[in-house]
Amino acid sequence: MKNLISIIILNWNGKKITEECINSLMPQINKNFEIIVVDNGSTDGSLKYLGKKFPNIKLIQNKENLGYSEGNNIGVKNSKGKFILILNNDVIVDKNFLKEIWKNKNKANILGVKNYYYNHKNILWSVGSKVNKFTMKASLIGNREKDIGYYDHNFTPPQITGSAMLIDKKVIENIGFLDKTYFCYYEETEWQTRAKNAGYTTSWIPKAKLWHRVGFSTGGGRTPLSAYYLVRNRGYFIKKWAKFKIIAYAYWFFEVFMRIFYGLLKNKKYSKMSWKGMTDFFKGKKGELK
Repeated sequence: MKNLISIIILNWNGKKITEECINSLMPQINKNFEIIVVDNGSTDGSLKYLGKKFPNIKLIQNKENLGYSEGNNIGVKNSKGKFILILNNDVIVDKNFLKEIWKNKNKANILGVKNYYYNHKNILWSVGSKVNKFTMKASLIGNREKDIGYYDHNFTPPQITGSAMLIDKKVIENIGFLDKTYFCYYEETEWQTRAKNAGYTTSWIPKAKLWHRVGFSTGGGRTPLSAYYLVRNRGYFIKKWAKFKIIAYAYWFFEVFMRIFYGLLKNKKYSKMSWKGMTDFFKGKKGELK
């Protein structure tokens, strides 16, 4: 179908979380949408469980955990839609979410939505993100703010957060897929930087709302695993895109050592993984941490 929207949901050992996400979508699903669940080598019986619960969705099984990047890439390759909605499995969506997505699908080439914290119904997690041109650090916009409608008008996010991205498939066809070597973190930032440099536009749909269990797949917050990927992948992002590399790397070094210092006080494994993220970058290691 010409205007079909393919919803791609990535699952890794999160069958109950994914079920909740799909349940929030199902009352809104019609002929204009297809749901594709890509299972990233789960060992909790996710594929059988979700197949039984939702017999009409498309299920794709990867033999191993390929990460956010390649997992979603596989979903895109198996999609029929003109538009792609990459949606985290750790979200639930508003009852009018897909109605707003459909109505605004042609607003820009890449579109975001309004993200709230799962357990704080009116506290924003993100309305988008931005990248500091000197440090190349990506940061959330609106994070931890009470939603009073401040961003609803005359606001365009520089980038979209990866929890929900509506993408015109022609963008992917022209600039390529998410970089699978990132595995997780900074992959959507790097991809959108490519898109922006190719002249594609971003915007958002403030009436499309979701609630996000932040960081479900990596444990959320300041975990050792998230520290590793954030440190390592930011190094690669700087290497590829920074215009002020000396400044960007200087700030990166400073931040790495601040993470290490924090870890020594709170969690020694966090320190170790922050250090490993930095050293693995210098060794040229990419993909999943083995």
